[in-house]
Amino acid sequence: MTRLVRSEVAKLLTIRSSYALVLMTAVGTAGIGVAVALAPHNHGLQRLIFPARGTPAWYDIVFSALALAEDFALVFGIIIMTGEFRHKTATPTFLAEPRRGRVAAAKLVVSLGAGVVVMAAAVLAAFVLGLSFVAAGYGDIGEMAGRLGHVLPGYLAATVLFASYGIGLGALLKNQVLALVVGLGVTAVVEPILIAAWPNVGRWFPSEAARSLETTSRLAQSGFGADLGHLLPSWEGALVLVGYALVLSLAGSLTTLRSDIT
Repeated sequence: MTRLVRSEVAKLLTIRSSYALVLMTAVGTAGIGVAVALAPHNHGLQRLIFPARGTPAWYDIVFSALALAEDFALVFGIIIMTGEFRHKTATPTFLAEPRRGRVAAAKLVVSLGAGVVVMAAAVLAAFVLGLSFVAAGYGDIGEMAGRLGHVLPGYLAATVLFASYGIGLGALLKNQVLALVVGLGVTAVVEPILIAAWPNVGRWFPSEAARSLETTSRLAQSGFGADLGHLLPSWEGALVLVGYALVLSLAGSLTTLRSDIT
């Protein structure tokens, strides 16, 4: 298994999309953080009341931009699994290791590390952004760093598990473009519609399970204008995401990954 994991890491380090995803995560996190931080207070934002700038609660909201890393982790997971088929390397990979389930397991392990890397890029961007706000006179360094550390564990867990969810989705669908469209489409379009209509059902979807891990979502539930009482407890949200990854990976291993690749 160690040999397979090293091989998967080497593959990631040789494709430009890996570096592009990490860079886009950092840039996107910084951009969204600035937009949220500079949003007007109580002007045209229905039911959304931001706390005063520089306060701990304000920093929590600014650092909610870390949630963007989850989407990039999902993409990372899909690319790790479907890249074999897109780049026509599946044949030599499965010849070197005929037990395809072991290959899928190695990719799952690597996806967890990829999730950590993506979140590290987001945290670096968020920390630099936070330092910029401190330099501008909002709060102090200790307070800013403390708030970042407070929200980080939840976002890290959600990001890592979203990467594993991407692995499962890629294993089931195999086609990279299709998996990306389905994964991002469900997260950005389908889930919000279903959640708005049936929140108690929607909380079992991947994106809502991820939100249950985010500290800022819990804060929003207590007064920042969002009705998030339907969210699962954090531990249940984590189990739901693990379940998605394992079930989809198993389904892919029993069906798609066993199919003829020639």
